[in-house]
Amino acid sequence: MNQPLKINLTNELLELENFIIHRSCDIEQWFRIQWLENQAPFYGSVDLRNSGFKLAPVDMNLFPGGFNNLNPDFAPLAVQAASVAIEKVCPEAKKVLIIPEKHTRNLFYLKNLFQFKEILKNSGLEVRIGTVDSNILEATDILIDDHQSITLEPIQRRDDILYIKDRDGTEFVPCSVILNNDLSGGVPEKIKDIGQQVIPPINAGWPTRRKSSHFRYYSQVAKEFSLLTKCDPWLIDPLFKKIDNLDFSTREGEDKLVETIDNLLHQIQNKYDEYNISQDPYVVIKADAGTYGMGVMTVKKSSEAINLNRKMRKKMSVVKEGLSVSEVLVQEGIHTEETINSAVAEPVVYMIDHFVIGGFYRVHTLKGKDENLNSPGMHFAPVAFDTSCLMPDQGRPCHDKANRFYAYGVIARLSMLAAAKELAEK
Repeated sequence: MNQPLKINLTNELLELENFIIHRSCDIEQWFRIQWLENQAPFYGSVDLRNSGFKLAPVDMNLFPGGFNNLNPDFAPLAVQAASVAIEKVCPEAKKVLIIPEKHTRNLFYLKNLFQFKEILKNSGLEVRIGTVDSNILEATDILIDDHQSITLEPIQRRDDILYIKDRDGTEFVPCSVILNNDLSGGVPEKIKDIGQQVIPPINAGWPTRRKSSHFRYYSQVAKEFSLLTKCDPWLIDPLFKKIDNLDFSTREGEDKLVETIDNLLHQIQNKYDEYNISQDPYVVIKADAGTYGMGVMTVKKSSEAINLNRKMRKKMSVVKEGLSVSEVLVQEGIHTEETINSAVAEPVVYMIDHFVIGGFYRVHTLKGKDENLNSPGMHFAPVAFDTSCLMPDQGRPCHDKANRFYAYGVIARLSMLAAAKELAEK
C-alpha cells in the first residue's frame, strides 16, 4: 500500500487540491461543457508526477497496454465506459476486432489483452484478437496463466474489409477495428484504407503523432482550467521545448540541444525561486514519438546530454521497433515524492472515453525520485487505487486517498481533453 507524500504540499498546490476537492461540482460542470465540444479519444492512460509543489502529466498514451494492472473491483466502471464509447463511435457495432502489438512473448502485455477483451465482451460485443504478425499463420492459443489463455488469429483482407476465417470456413467480419498497437513500426499494409472504422484512428499512432504536439494542447487546456481555479497553470503543466534534426550518433544538432536545455533549466529555476523550492531542477529528454520508456534520459546540466558514451548514444538514437530518433522533447522534470514500501512510484490513470476507470502505481526499487521509472526493473501496484477516483470526500483532507486520487483523475482528464483537441486537428 502506498505511503503518504513525505513532504508537505506547498501552499499553492495545497490550495489547488483543496479547490479541486471542494469545488468538484463546478469542475465536473466545466468538464461536461468541454466534452460537448470535444470528442474524447476511445481510451488512454496518463502518467502523472506529484512533487509536493507540482502535480502534472509527463506522458499520455492513446494505446494503453496495462489493463491487467487495474483493480478488478472497478471492472464495472470500465464496462460502462466502454459501452458509452462504442455507442459514440459505432452505435451499430456487434463484432469488434482488436489488433494488438506483436508482443506474443510478453506475458504482461498478453494479460492486458485478455482484460481488455473481457471489458469489451462484457459491454455486449463479440470480440476476437487478430494479429498482423506474419509469423502467426493460424489460430494460436497462448496460455497466460494456469487457467486463462488468449487466441491470436491471422487477419485476412478482401478488398477493403478485414475478417478472420474460421476453421469451418465461416468468416468473422467485424463492424469496427480497435487498435491496441501504437504503430511505432509504421502502419501495416493490411490495415491501410480499410472500410471498417478504426478506433483510435490511425493518425493517433506514432508515425504522425508527436508528444510535443500533445503538450502544446495540454498547455492550452491547463491555462483554461487555471482560469477556473485561479491558480498558476505551471503547477499542473510541465515546461517543454521541441528539437528537430538531432542525431545522437553523429552529434548533429548538439549546439541546439545544449542551448535548449540551458534555457529550460533557467526557466525552471526561476519558477523554483518564485515558490522557494530548494530542489535541483532537471529536464527529461525523450523521443518525440514512441513509448515503452525507450529513448529517455534525465539531465541536470547540458553537458550531461552531450558527454555520452557509445552505449547511451545508441540508446537515444532508436526506440521501439527500431524507429530512429531525430526529434526530441526536452521536458521539465518533475520529482516524484510518492513511495510504496520505500520505492519511488508514480500514478498512472486509465480512461475509456472521458471516464476515469481506475489506475495503479508504476514502482521502481532502483530509481531515484528524479529518474525515469518506465524502465527495466519496474513493477506495478495494481490495487493502489482503493477508490475509483470519481468521488471526492469533502469532509476529509485533500491528502485522503479518495481525494488525492480524484485530483489525479482531474489532471488526467485534462490530458485526455488535450488529446481530444490534438486529434481533432489531424
